[in-house]
Amino acid sequence: MPKPDERELVPTETMMESKTFHRLEQHSDTAPFRLFFSINPPPNVIHHLSTIQSEVRKVLETGFDPQRAVRWIRPTQFHLTILFLGNVPPAEIVALEKVANEVMASCKELPILTLGGIGSFPAFHRPRVLWVGCRSNPLLQQLQSGFLAAFSKKIPLKENERSYPHITIARFRHLPRRFAERMRILSEKDWFPECVWRVNCISLCEACPDPEGAEYTCLSNFSPEIGADGS
Repeated sequence: MPKPDERELVPTETMMESKTFHRLEQHSDTAPFRLFFSINPPPNVIHHLSTIQSEVRKVLETGFDPQRAVRWIRPTQFHLTILFLGNVPPAEIVALEKVANEVMASCKELPILTLGGIGSFPAFHRPRVLWVGCRSNPLLQQLQSGFLAAFSKKIPLKENERSYPHITIARFRHLPRRFAERMRILSEKDWFPECVWRVNCISLCEACPDPEGAEYTCLSNFSPEIGADGS
């Protein structure tokens, strides 16, 4: 199997080909890893999100310099965060992977997600983050609650916030004049089709510092223990 790019999140279907957890990148010192658990989309979902992102760009990049105003997330970096851990010493990662295995062992099934609709934080007319949303899903909520309960016993989660499940497609550096008009036009469009996404595994990822914003590297992936009878 080809070696994944160190700066890319490996699509879920590719990660599932190996039952061993494979760390793609090792630190040369004892600097902490900035870690989070996420669901990483497979190629067909990445394509769907890329199409939405392209249509959004056509609307928002009219009348201002997009290089200065917005950073569009590369498709290989799309992900849905399950739990943000923050800074973790390298020596603790193996223990965290063990906890993740235990959480996944208790899962009978993973969610089937439905993506659709555009949203933003903190407000739609003055966004800092633009995202594609995920419809409410009981299994996803259970999964997030399971990870939060397990890891809150191991490390402090001061920065953890539970928010509307989403996949970020853009981050804004500053907002040009009359930008709210662009967002209003975007809100009036109804050409964002839904996409159904069957989740196969959960990934442990690192947020790596970069001048243009964090880049994400997949460290390990975890899937439920499913027997031959499907149970």
